[in-house]
Amino acid sequence: MKEMILSEEELVRRCIGKDRHAHEFLFNQFYQELYIIAMRYLSDHHNAEDVVIQSFTRVFKYLKNFSYQGPGSLGKWIRTILINEAIRSLKKRNLIEFNDEIKHMDTQNLEANALQQMQASDILRMIEKLPTGYRTVFNLFAVEGFSHKEIADKLGISESTSKTQLKKARHQLMNNIQNNMNYGTI
Repeated sequence: MKEMILSEEELVRRCIGKDRHAHEFLFNQFYQELYIIAMRYLSDHHNAEDVVIQSFTRVFKYLKNFSYQGPGSLGKWIRTILINEAIRSLKKRNLIEFNDEIKHMDTQNLEANALQQMQASDILRMIEKLPTGYRTVFNLFAVEGFSHKEIADKLGISESTSKTQLKKARHQLMNNIQNNMNYGTI
């Protein structure tokens, strides 16, 4: 297919008009980004693929309701749909477990440049290995920028549980980074 150069508004208009090439362009433009986000939440290739496809189905179904609010608003809207689909998938499969119990967490000091020595792919792998509850809250808070109240509303948990899950996720990530440094895998 010849490369299309369209504004977001024109792309949306053509997709609503059932232009097959515009649908294909939109899919190709956002697929990789959505797949990466889905993997952050689901940590399973097949589940991530399913959620991406379900998200695009919703995007094309509800595109007529999209309200253009400037450059980037289409991508933000599509990412929101994907995040909601990922959460819906986790809930449907009963994969999210939350534990409010906080045990003593001995936070170890990391060398100042430890994170700088790591590749982004190393950090993403560590995030993917977190328990689902930790990973979901960590992604929503640290990556997507949601508040604990918004996370609590999305996941049907208390703000306290959201804060606890984030604290545990950070602690486990710090331990994993420290262990990787100690064993020379970074």
